[in-house]
Amino acid sequence: MEHKEYVRISDGSKIAVLFIHGIVGTPNHFSEFVSLVPESISVYNLLLDGHGKGVKDFSKTSMKKWESQVASVVQELSFTHEKIYILAHSLGTLLAIDQAVENKKVCRLFLLAVPLRLSLKPKMTVNSLKVFFDRIRTDDYEALAAKRCYGIEGDKNPFHYIGWIPRYLELFAKIRKTRRVVSLLSTPCMVYLSGKDEMVARSSKKYFENKPNVLINELEKSGHYYYDKGDFDYLLSEFNKMLNVDL
Repeated sequence: MEHKEYVRISDGSKIAVLFIHGIVGTPNHFSEFVSLVPESISVYNLLLDGHGKGVKDFSKTSMKKWESQVASVVQELSFTHEKIYILAHSLGTLLAIDQAVENKKVCRLFLLAVPLRLSLKPKMTVNSLKVFFDRIRTDDYEALAAKRCYGIEGDKNPFHYIGWIPRYLELFAKIRKTRRVVSLLSTPCMVYLSGKDEMVARSSKKYFENKPNVLINELEKSGHYYYDKGDFDYLLSEFNKMLNVDL
């Protein structure tokens, strides 16, 4: 599966939608959402540095590069658009929150699986191993969803993954930093947490509670990557509503 950035800048568009995937993720995660964006709105479906390539390429990237990359894209879009919406997943939500605090043209956030608290469950390891060995049954929807959202080329040498340790340590540090930044967030924000998330703890929502600009939703039947059909249809519907708020 190819993992490529998709950019469509629409002439005269006042609104741009930026999509930011999670760690070891892919722009393909947002395919169904991108298809809902009308031609009159610009799209920037970002591929984060070090993704879409090999295991060693991911080892050579960094959180600073991701932060700089996202900030550069938001700045670029802000020169030619009046408003920027961001739809992000997992790590991407942390980068999105930064930009909403720093750039006032980011006027709406649609955040999936915001990892302000982690709760790593055995299912996460099991699904990761299934993806690693590419041993997934056709009816194993959770593992298939994890594979679809995985944006690194296969590599069966476990020693090549040692270089990933700094990336995840940076992620944990970013999570701690974002907990403090959330208090500064005034942008209208829709937060979606999954009841069966194998990585993100439900307690992540406490950082958004009692904030009038934030609407929190819990998707009881979904996980970190896998979305129950009813939950996913609901997400698409809510995203579509957001697109039409300022049209």
